[in-house]
Amino acid sequence: MKSLSELTKSDIADIRLVCFDCDGVTVKRGTEIDEDTGREKVYLKIKTNILAEPMRKKLELLKKRFHVTFSSGRSLIYLEMMYGKILWEKASLQGENGIFTLIDGQVLQHEFFDPETLKTIQKIKNEIRRLDQENADISGFEPKQFLISVHCRREVKDVYDVVKRFDRKDEFYCWWNGEAFDISLKRINKGTGLKHLADYLKVPYEQTMAIGNGINDKDMIDAAGIGVTTDPENLKADFHTSGKLHLGGEELIDKLLELI
Repeated sequence: MKSLSELTKSDIADIRLVCFDCDGVTVKRGTEIDEDTGREKVYLKIKTNILAEPMRKKLELLKKRFHVTFSSGRSLIYLEMMYGKILWEKASLQGENGIFTLIDGQVLQHEFFDPETLKTIQKIKNEIRRLDQENADISGFEPKQFLISVHCRREVKDVYDVVKRFDRKDEFYCWWNGEAFDISLKRINKGTGLKHLADYLKVPYEQTMAIGNGINDKDMIDAAGIGVTTDPENLKADFHTSGKLHLGGEELIDKLLELI
């Protein structure tokens, strides 16, 4: 694994697509969810960070050379609120770990679900909602189509038990990220999402670059022609950032702008 400072013009000569993780890489971490679901009304309050203006300006320059995309477990509606200013030309958003892509004024759906899987997802959500009524540490769900993200004030062990109880085929993962539990099918990941986007753009996989910082970025890093990590101790890649900037994605942007 090399330092990002060692990245050369030769390394990126054929790169056409650059994929960025979101939280902690291109926007500051920190999301607050407050949800109250009643029989007739739903109350939902979301507080999150958005793409900073200085980074947006750098990305506009980067778009002159590359297609840029932002991959997250969040929904596309949520991502558009965070990154909408960078759309549309040579930019896209990938939501729910690559299930959906927002690009060229349209939404592409890459993964589909059978009725049995949909029932299991709903059962898990319903049971966690029941837990929510009993546990003050559960603050609510992010609005999503197929992934489940339940925000909690601390790690709630009962959530693991719920997933295990309904996941009889061992098809789902349940991951605590420090703010929320991410629950989804194991076959769905950011790596397959990146490949779907590359296929749409007719870009060979080896001509892609991806940067991430967490467990759910591993498949994306592995799928890319060049992988970059902002957390080299826990996520291995071809290159690693120095950690001098709070958001490692900006370090990559600066390096690419320097090279081009």
